Amino acid sequence: MKEDGDNMLDELKESDQSKFDKRSARKMVWRTRLSIGFTVVRILLLILFLYALYMIPVTMYYDMTGKQAGFDRLVTTLVETRYPGVEVDETLGHKAEINPFLTQSTTIKLYRNVGEWDVVVGEVKGKKRLFGDVNLTMNFDEKYLNGNHTYNFAVPPELLGKESSDGKSGPAEDLKNQLAKIDDGHVAQVQFSTKNAMKPNALLEKLDAYDVSTFRMPVYGGELTDFDIPHHGSGQFTFTRSLLLRPQIVYDENNRLSRSVFAFTDVTLEDSIDQFYKDIEWLVENGHYNGRRIDEERLDYIRKNGVQVYGAVVTGPIREIERLMEEEQFHQFHLGGIEVWNWDEKQGE
Repeated sequence: MKEDGDNMLDELKESDQSKFDKRSARKMVWRTRLSIGFTVVRILLLILFLYALYMIPVTMYYDMTGKQAGFDRLVTTLVETRYPGVEVDETLGHKAEINPFLTQSTTIKLYRNVGEWDVVVGEVKGKKRLFGDVNLTMNFDEKYLNGNHTYNFAVPPELLGKESSDGKSGPAEDLKNQLAKIDDGHVAQVQFSTKNAMKPNALLEKLDAYDVSTFRMPVYGGELTDFDIPHHGSGQFTFTRSLLLRPQIVYDENNRLSRSVFAFTDVTLEDSIDQFYKDIEWLVENGHYNGRRIDEERLDYIRKNGVQVYGAVVTGPIREIERLMEEEQFHQFHLGGIEVWNWDEKQGE
């Protein structure tokens, strides 16, 4: 009996010891887990601290040196000197960003001038890795399937050493039929080419007879004669992407927007031409983008031959656009947008 009691006592002691060992093991596991957890948290906080310690001065330098505004300027200038009828929102609502790998990026709204409204049509995303070129992605709001959003201008045959044509060309009749079915209470944006190269002031003098505002004019820079770039032909006309003369936009020494004008006028034309040279020079000197070498050649050509334009992007009342389409020198019309009436009729006077 005594042995049985001793055995039971030993079993109870072993059971208690086993429970104690399990509790100790659980406590040790939790202490280990907590220790690991605190270590992970400390490491994460250290990484966050080091990230902030790295990014704060990088971001401050990026902003204070004008490089942030410079990237926005770069994207804006590339878009507005290459895509007819499309402008970039230059308000202070956007700023370029830079990540830890020094990749720059920005997203800016795109709009068209239709009458006196700035109609949002999408956005442009600009991105540049540390040692790469600027990559632009144009994201248009898709209103129609398979819709074209920008068109190239038709280079006058005379600039390419060919005979000029006096005949009508382009989809003018279809557009005329469209406009004829629209009442007077609408405004539109249109793009057209000229059959002959002109000086900018000569083209604006022609347009003074119409109640329209002018926003872009394609500048011939020696494309297809002094050097070759992508193009396509239709009949005797050749279409290619050109540099665009825009109304003057002035930036300060830190690349921040200082002043801009709404549209071309006789007062601002010479200033706009001077700024055009400055803009392209600034792009070539400060930008890393596809087409930089071509812009250098274009700039050399324009310096030697002066600014010659061969089209325009304008906006105004529907009936004025119809009148414009009767001008013998204008052809290759393309409709950019139509909106309900929003126009000061004295604007074009």
